[in-house]
Amino acid sequence: MAACIVFVATSLAYVVVPWLEDKAAEAGQPAPRSVWRESLREDGWIWLFSEAGAIGVLSICAMGLDRLRTLRKARPEATIPPREHQET
Repeated sequence: MAACIVFVATSLAYVVVPWLEDKAAEAGQPAPRSVWRESLREDGWIWLFSEAGAIGVLSICAMGLDRLRTLRKARPEATIPPREHQET
C-alpha cells in the first residue's frame, strides 16, 4: 500500500510541479532553483517505472503469500481422519 501511495505522489509531482513552475514563470516570478525539481524533471520517468515495478513485484509476492496461506489452511480439512482403533 505504501508503494502505491509513493507512486501516486510521484505521478502527481511529475505532472503538477512543472506546470506550477511554468505558471510562476508566466506570472513573472520564476521559481528558485531546486535540486529536487531538476531531478524530478530529468529522472522522474525512471522513478515512476521503478515504483511501478516495485508495485508489480510486491503484488505478486502478496498473491503468492495469500495462496500459500490458503493451501496451509485447506490442508488439514482435506486429509482423511485417522481410524480409531476398534476392539472386538
